Amino acid sequence: MKTRKLLTTAIAFIAISITIIMSCKGIDEITEDFDIEISNNILTQEAIITIEDIVNPEKLDGNNKLTVEVLGTDSDNFVTNSGENISKLKVVNGNIALAVNPNKASSTPLKVLLRVSGEDYLTTTIPLEMFPDDTLVTQSINIVNKLNTVQGIDFIENNKSLSNNTIDNNYTIITPKTKASTKTEITVEAGTVFQDINGNDITGDNLKSEVAHFSLDTPESIASFPGGLKPLSVTDENGDEIEDSAFLTAGFTSIDMFVGDKEVKNFSKPISVSMEIPNDYINPETGNNIEVGDEIKIWSYNDEGEWSFHKTGTVTMNSDGNYNITFTTTHLSWYNLDYHYWGVCNYGRKLTVSIPQVPNLSDNFYQLSYEVVYASNNQVISRRDIQVSKTRDNANGYKNTPNQSLKIKVYYGRYYDSNRKLLYTSEEFDGCSSNIVTIDANSLASLTTPLVKNINIQFQARCGDKILNPFLYLWRQESYTYYGRTYSSWRIVGYIYNGRGFIYGAKIGVSQKYGTIYNGEVYFYDYTFNSDNIVIDDFEAPGDLCSRLP
Repeated sequence: MKTRKLLTTAIAFIAISITIIMSCKGIDEITEDFDIEISNNILTQEAIITIEDIVNPEKLDGNNKLTVEVLGTDSDNFVTNSGENISKLKVVNGNIALAVNPNKASSTPLKVLLRVSGEDYLTTTIPLEMFPDDTLVTQSINIVNKLNTVQGIDFIENNKSLSNNTIDNNYTIITPKTKASTKTEITVEAGTVFQDINGNDITGDNLKSEVAHFSLDTPESIASFPGGLKPLSVTDENGDEIEDSAFLTAGFTSIDMFVGDKEVKNFSKPISVSMEIPNDYINPETGNNIEVGDEIKIWSYNDEGEWSFHKTGTVTMNSDGNYNITFTTTHLSWYNLDYHYWGVCNYGRKLTVSIPQVPNLSDNFYQLSYEVVYASNNQVISRRDIQVSKTRDNANGYKNTPNQSLKIKVYYGRYYDSNRKLLYTSEEFDGCSSNIVTIDANSLASLTTPLVKNINIQFQARCGDKILNPFLYLWRQESYTYYGRTYSSWRIVGYIYNGRGFIYGAKIGVSQKYGTIYNGEVYFYDYTFNSDNIVIDDFEAPGDLCSRLP
């Protein structure tokens, strides 16, 4: 009974906290004419963004490890999940929870860019698009820990002494090819003067360089692509802003330099950047292996999270026998070798992955995941979790698929687990269509898994004659294996809405750590489920909590 009381007290505490906050400082920022209800379900369009540090998940614990800014003309349409001004948004345990202001809901999609940064991390961006019919949007993206990168990413930091604010000899920086099979090489010519973002010369006696090279070796490397492979918009070679676009990358790199504590953004002379391409890379425009003379466009990334055309590069063979593109630049940013495709078909199209129920499944359900990939080279565009169940159909989807030939790959296990097993690969389909890909899951009937169940919850707490019907999302600390090591991180696993809800994939008879995030704070509790149906309809909240109600 102790864990049951802990669970119910935690939910009651959160519900009361929400009521208090919305009755005083939060409510004036989201509405002037809503009645205060204990059910607290004012916000009807929410987004939860998960930031992944796959090999260092504990580094993201707390609410002060990363900072987030919300950029774009639609940013004023959003609030925190406690109804506060979006400027107060926090990253808590690697998660960002925000919502559309109900006073500023829109009949057209709302688009913002979240810029996330932190000590020892490369700054990255996350595009968020909320359609009018969206109630909950979830996304995840990898952030690069410079001290310990995932497989497929090499990071190097070098220091170079300066004389009279410049270098006396040509200076070369090369990523080491320890975790990535390809490399970036940068050459700075002797006599180059380093400049800030406004073109002013920087004075100092030391140049610090930070270079991260991203190969195509692992999905985790590609998932670190800033802004994702489906950016909100790009600026093409004609200077036109193109929306509904997609990238198919051949590799990308991040370059940062500092003189003292000042960031270098420009140079008095062009620097040379060389990026290797995998020798087995398939040119999506020809369907053949890449070869010398092929052309790939080069894109640069600015501080506002926007990709712009830099120039067109030509594939050559370097002295190591690897395909390579070399180009020059006078400014620093991320650089990306990419084939770019723009939407010429129905905006708002949706891919739906459907898994019908399998009545002869040996257990209640299995946890699966799937990837949306380019058919030409299996490059991952998006990853999602999904379940196959004994008793109900399951489906979820992905909006605005690229206008290319695509495939779906289904795995047994969650998308972040390196031990997951490939179960199914779909036929190719046209991304320009609204597709439904139905998975035949009958072959899964013989699979076995620990006893896990979806938990049905009915919850109601009382403060005298007041009834609390909370609305909140629930998280669980889950373990996963990555290249032989086991890690744990927080994942959204369910919700309570108006006193009813679900928790997905609970281990029956096993204590697990649950939590919820609200107003930049995390509330934790341990709980053991012994049944898949929990009814708590008579919980009297403690008096000290009830006394805080308005």
